[in-house]
Amino acid sequence: MTSANVRALRSAGGLALLVLVSLGTSGCFNPFDPRIALGLGKSEPPPVPATAENTLLLFQWCWRQRAIDEYREIFTDDYEFQFSSLDSAGNAFRDRPWTREDELIAATNLFVGGSATEPPATSIQLDFTSGLVDFPDSRPGKNSIWHREIRTEVILRVNRGDSQLEVRGPGLFFLVRGDSAAIPQELKLKGFVPNKDRWYIERWEDETIAEGAAARRAPPPDGVASASAPPRSQFRPESLTWGTLKAAFRH
Repeated sequence: MTSANVRALRSAGGLALLVLVSLGTSGCFNPFDPRIALGLGKSEPPPVPATAENTLLLFQWCWRQRAIDEYREIFTDDYEFQFSSLDSAGNAFRDRPWTREDELIAATNLFVGGSATEPPATSIQLDFTSGLVDFPDSRPGKNSIWHREIRTEVILRVNRGDSQLEVRGPGLFFLVRGDSAAIPQELKLKGFVPNKDRWYIERWEDETIAEGAAARRAPPPDGVASASAPPRSQFRPESLTWGTLKAAFRH
């Protein structure tokens, strides 16, 4: 290598080092910075629904991430949501079931779009407060190899800027293994096939009970006075049933 070539390589190396130093000290955008990368998309991968329990973990993940695309993939074609018999929100669905289509419309409105009367969530927190333990499906004629059920306690908080909706109580989920599930045509077109290593939600029965009647506004920011605002300790989220929440976002 000639001395001219050596000088050229040294010059190029020095320029590259200068660029790196400049990026490090000037605050330029770095998409690989974890603090930035987390804001670019979902911060954790979705659980793989290879078991009945994992399917509910994926269900939880979808609510927390407001991930409607993944949510579309966890319900069977013959899925039904059963309103509590004491919940007036289900009156419109006494003569016809709440189907997968209803579920996805309501979830889309809640997660990202808002309904005709309700704004969408700004964030959602869903926690299971009891263990996810599956048992044989108690419905008549269901084989426990392909059909399982899980009853679990939940706390759901839907934040919407200056207000919060809350659901508390048990839910009963019936799950079916993929090689016995009614796979929606939408998913078949995406390549979904009968698969013993994937589970779906086939039925969901609401067992929650509303504890409150009226929404309350969130408190003003610290340092902002409001003559009409009650003391901060009086603010509570609006308590709803799952059915009431779903029906509100179905329209």
